[in-house]
Amino acid sequence: MQQDLHTWLHEGAKKVGQDTYSTRFTMTRRDVEGASVSTTVEMTVDPARRRSDMAIRFPIRQPGHFQWIEIKTVDEKSWMRIFGFGEPPEGWLPVDLPRLLGADSSLFIGTQATDDLQELVKTSVELRLVTERAVRGVLDLRRHPHLTVELRRELSATNTMMPFDATLDAQGRLTNLTLHFDQAEAGAGQWQFLYHSFGRRQPIEPPPAGDVLEPADLDPQLLAELREVGWL
Repeated sequence: MQQDLHTWLHEGAKKVGQDTYSTRFTMTRRDVEGASVSTTVEMTVDPARRRSDMAIRFPIRQPGHFQWIEIKTVDEKSWMRIFGFGEPPEGWLPVDLPRLLGADSSLFIGTQATDDLQELVKTSVELRLVTERAVRGVLDLRRHPHLTVELRRELSATNTMMPFDATLDAQGRLTNLTLHFDQAEAGAGQWQFLYHSFGRRQPIEPPPAGDVLEPADLDPQLLAELREVGWL
C-alpha cells in the first residue's frame, strides 16, 4: 500500500508540467514580532513554448520599497517590472536571469519547478490515505538529492522530517502540496503549492517595445534598491 501511494503521488507530480498550468506558492512564517507574514509567487507556465509569467509578492509594509515583481519569460529572454512605490510601474526592464540565478533560472520557465516538485515527493514516507484523493505523510528531506537554498535556510538538525498534505484531482494531477514546517519547529510556518488551470491556453507575449526600459530610465531610488539586492 505504501508503494502504491508513493507511486500515485509521484505520478501526480509528474503530470503537473505535461501541459500549460498555473501555480500559486505561499510561504508563511512568523516575523520577529510574532506576526504571520507571507510571500506569494503566482506563475502561469507554457512548458512546450518555454514561456512563463510570474508575480512575486513580498511582505514589505514600508513605503518606498518595492513590494512585488512581475517577471515575463519568452524564448529564454526575460523582463521584469516593479510595483510598490505608490506609482504605476514605469515599464519593463530586461533582466539576465541565467547570469543572476544560474541553473535556477529555469524556474522562470517552469521546467525546474516541476522537476523539483518530483524530487520533493520522492522523499515521501509514512503515507496514509485521508480521502479518496488526499494523502498525508512525511517528507524525509535527508533523501532529497539537492535541497534548494531556501529549504536549507528553513531546515535545522531537528526538522528534516517534514509533515505534509497532498491532494490530487480526478485526472490524477497534484493540485495541492502543503509542507507543515510549524509542526516540525514552533513558529516556522508552512509552504503551500497549489496547481490549477491545466491545459488552459493563456497569452504570454513579450512586452511592447515601447514599454521596455534601460536602467538609466528608472527612478533613482528604485535603481539603487535593485542594485543593492543584486538584480542589476
